[in-house]
Amino acid sequence: MDIYLPTLEGKMLALVAAFRIIVFAIMVVGLVCYMANGQPTGSGIVKTLAKALVIVAAIATMDRWFPRTEDVFLAVAEYVDPGYNENPTSSADKIRESTTTNPEGQEWSWRRMNESIYQAVSNAIANIFIYVGTLITVPMLILQYILRWLLYLVTPFALALFMVPGMSGIAIRFLQQLIAILAWPVGFALTNLVALAIWTDFRNAVGANPQNASEVLYSPLLDMMGGILATIMIIVGMISTPLVMQRLFAQGQAFTGASGNPATMVRGGAGLMSSVGRSGGGGRSAAHTPPPAPPSPPPLAPGTATGI
Repeated sequence: MDIYLPTLEGKMLALVAAFRIIVFAIMVVGLVCYMANGQPTGSGIVKTLAKALVIVAAIATMDRWFPRTEDVFLAVAEYVDPGYNENPTSSADKIRESTTTNPEGQEWSWRRMNESIYQAVSNAIANIFIYVGTLITVPMLILQYILRWLLYLVTPFALALFMVPGMSGIAIRFLQQLIAILAWPVGFALTNLVALAIWTDFRNAVGANPQNASEVLYSPLLDMMGGILATIMIIVGMISTPLVMQRLFAQGQAFTGASGNPATMVRGGAGLMSSVGRSGGGGRSAAHTPPPAPPSPPPLAPGTATGI
């Protein structure tokens, strides 16, 4: 990706080094706020200082663990789609290469002008759609690359927020966003795999060398339909990957305070099952319980006429 933005990495690394003093200032302010909040005990002070040391170590070694975290998702993407790290747009390139100016190999015919014009127009529209649709891979990869470095720039500030009382939730949500964006290549690799499988299946339906007249007639159509469906798959996959990863790692509630950790999911599932059980048990007990008796009239006061 350096071929697109060759100077972004150097500038972001320089900004991280320049803003590091602000990061440590935020940590100092958080430590002062903790000391001024009530009467901290000895064990609390030790825990706070240990947390500060861990955060300082994480910020100092960020140039090591951050790329390794990214390499984990890239390794998964490489396993899903072999060759992804070398060429993330390989499937889109293959689909574009399959489009030709005249896939049927037919010459212009004045006697069948309407058929020739129809074939030329339909092939042109299909090729334009395939070319434009498959090019969406490039801007999505550039977007992921830019967001990656922006997150690298903001990560020290997010780690420093763990020292500020009441700001740990914001830092945790930021780390969820970080993991979600770093996981984009996994979704892109799955998109490439499915799109290439669709395109290959349609091309193999007839084969490279049709044997009869019907295969000669339908082979270009199948190639065109395979390219169009594969392109649609690329468009849908590239656009939905950020949404799916956001929902997977941040529970679809970005920057709103909702936590997507496994403990919350387990508690929510347990609460749902218990509510279902209570509603089911209530229905069964209501079926066997006799209806309540009507209330009896209040007693009449002495000397009151009954009207009979």
